[in-house]
Amino acid sequence: MKNVNDYGNLEISKAAFDDMANIAAAKIKGIYPAKKNGISDCSVKDGDLIINLNIKVKSGNDINKISTKLQNKVHEIIEEMTGIDCKNINVNILGFIQ
Repeated sequence: MKNVNDYGNLEISKAAFDDMANIAAAKIKGIYPAKKNGISDCSVKDGDLIINLNIKVKSGNDINKISTKLQNKVHEIIEEMTGIDCKNINVNILGFIQ
């Protein structure tokens, strides 16, 4: 993903965005990675960053509330660290944990 500013180009790897999403997820109680390599799978399509978050949720949590909280936290961290306004943050609930 490229970010162009007054000073030139900044290129950020997909792995960096995955790390940012994992940092955001670690700040939210009640969610867990659904895969061994973390929660995020990101891609770029038509110049837009797309983040897919694959999580498991601890039983008893409000899925809508926790998903929205995760989306907001990922958006906040990516924008804060890169200046990129990511509007495509998808949360996939792949299961539950007792």
